[in-house]
Formats: sequence, structure tokens, C-alpha cells
Amino acid sequence: MPLATRAAREPLHAYTCPICLAPPTNATLTPCGHILCGECLFTAVNAAVMRTGITGLGARCPVCRASIPGWDGRGGGVIGLQPRIMISL
Repeated sequence: MPLATRAAREPLHAYTCPICLAPPTNATLTPCGHILCGECLFTAVNAAVMRTGITGLGARCPVCRASIPGWDGRGGGVIGLQPRIMISL
């Protein structure tokens, strides 16, 4: 099955954050297609921006290092994912 088709059918709980290796909390999608915890993404990107001292264009995906255009440190340039249904047992 092609990657795009498999990703479209895979539920969000099947993913793991590549930083903390747990199911994503406050899942966030980067422009390059990586799904991470919101807190993990913001911490990693802000740490890299602070380290380099370059804001805006200096924001990069912590997984593949692709640029995150529109990054403003408050959610600009990324998409927050919301579950459509939540089941508690």
C-alpha cells in the first residue's frame, strides 16, 4: 500500500511522537507532514531558534530539518490536529 494511502487510513492513536515516543498529546502537523506532540514540537523548535538566534526562517522541523514558514512561536506555520471522536473505557 502506498505511504500516502496508508497514512490517510491510519488513526492518530497509531502514531508515535518521534521525540518522546508516545502517542501525540495535542498532536501537531508540520508543513513537511510530521506529527508530533504540541509540547515536544514547540520545545524542540524554540530551543533550536534560541540556539541559532535566528527567528522566523530559522524554525525547522525537528525530524527532517525542513523549514517551517510562518513560525511565530505561538502556533504559526503548523496545524493542530483535533480528534473527531474520543472513546473512554
